[in-house]
Amino acid sequence: MRTEKPAIMGWEITRVCNLTCPHCYSAATRKARNELNTAESLEIIEAAKELGIRKIAWTGGEPLLRADLEQLISSAAERGIKSAITTNGVLLDRKRARNLKKIGVRVIQISIDGSTALRNYKIRRATEEEFNKALEAVRICKELGFEVGMAMLIGEENLDDAHDYIKLAAKMKADCVRFCGFVPFGRGKGQNHRLGFSKRKADLKKLILKYCGWDKPIVAFDPAFGPLPPHYYFHECEAGKTMFYLSCEGNVYPCTSLLEKEYIVWNVRKRSLFDIWNDPKMTEFADMPVESITGFCRTCKHLRTCHGACRGVTKCHTGNRNDSFPVCLYRIDARRKNL
Repeated sequence: MRTEKPAIMGWEITRVCNLTCPHCYSAATRKARNELNTAESLEIIEAAKELGIRKIAWTGGEPLLRADLEQLISSAAERGIKSAITTNGVLLDRKRARNLKKIGVRVIQISIDGSTALRNYKIRRATEEEFNKALEAVRICKELGFEVGMAMLIGEENLDDAHDYIKLAAKMKADCVRFCGFVPFGRGKGQNHRLGFSKRKADLKKLILKYCGWDKPIVAFDPAFGPLPPHYYFHECEAGKTMFYLSCEGNVYPCTSLLEKEYIVWNVRKRSLFDIWNDPKMTEFADMPVESITGFCRTCKHLRTCHGACRGVTKCHTGNRNDSFPVCLYRIDARRKNL
């Protein structure tokens, strides 16, 4: 039996969504299929408590489309488990936000992919009305005292909108901006030509250098960008060590970056969460030695501090988890072209 206890469980509570974003990592749909029901979900929450989970990050799809979401969050809160929600914000009106605040939710991330309705539409295919509803959700949540993050996916097509997006977030008094890097998975597999970084890595590096450490609001770049300049440190892999991910169908993965079928550890309908956590497959990626990484990473002076960056993201981009990290910014001269 392992001595490590997971702190966070990411939970795709539904794959149903009211939007159909072209880059959707989970390939969200309009109709529920084989999703965990309320009774099963309540049993999982009890098992999560016994396992030592301290926080559930509720995702989708669109989690607000689960009619029992408040019931599940309340059950988690009764067991001392905190909740954070990632939503597109379209359904988050004042009444729903008040209910979530009442049952203990304090952190909400709202995904908006542009500084204007038109820029948002080009990436997310959301209407102007949906864009305005998402912004209104940010306003409401701030008024009610939530910690609010705004998340934007950026790629080559919309990199030039990042500055205006930060200005918008500051105007909305958001606590944080999270820039999400494009990963070709789910419905996003066909979006490489728009969102994959092949020609504008130097511009991306300039953006990161400008906003790393920014606190008006806080600007963060997710693991899809890899080790960030100027220090090129990347956290050690936590997949299956401090966290895991549960799909709406009950499949357990070590991390949100490892959602291909081959990385399913087990299904909670067939095996207990405790046994799944103690399965050796859970830590396979986190225990992967850096010596197994091939290509330019092997001779890089930063390898011992960046650890080759995220292996799951690497696998999605290249098809081989042992390849060098494809979006590495250390190899980019921001004044010229790729080195």
